[in-house]
Amino acid sequence: MKQFNYAFLFITALTPSIHAQVKDAANNLKHEAEVMGKAFIDEDYTTFAKYTYPKLVQAMGGTAKYKETLGQAKSQLASQGMTITKISVDEPSKVVKSGTEVQSTIPQHTEIKMRQGRPTVTSTLIAISRDNGVTWTFLDTSNKDMTLIRKLLPNLSKDITIPPPQQPVHYND
Repeated sequence: MKQFNYAFLFITALTPSIHAQVKDAANNLKHEAEVMGKAFIDEDYTTFAKYTYPKLVQAMGGTAKYKETLGQAKSQLASQGMTITKISVDEPSKVVKSGTEVQSTIPQHTEIKMRQGRPTVTSTLIAISRDNGVTWTFLDTSNKDMTLIRKLLPNLSKDITIPPPQQPVHYND
């Protein structure tokens, strides 16, 4: 009976620690997604690339090429009269373990200033951490089908769900 009591006490003592670790991981995830969004707005593509899922950066030709592509994309938007003015995120989904990674998703809202108003586009970021939620990298699921996502993220948990794309919300101001 004493062994049971000790085991129960041990498990009970660990439970708050496990919940705190999951909460810390989710807080870190949200914070790092915010830092990534700010880096894009500030044209700090070095920081932005740091938070981008490494296999995507590799698929784009490496960090230098990826940063160049980001700059070109932002310039192309500007030439069409569009500017990304704000990137924000909501709360992440449940953090799940998959092999050596912890994973989650987080909704991201991108506000674009245009000549004819201000649309806000909502997308889903897949968040991946290889150090139990201390640091995170992200993959935006916009314009990517599940075949490409699974190719880039072969260890993606079956518990991770990607909501269907949403129509942009358009504000006239």
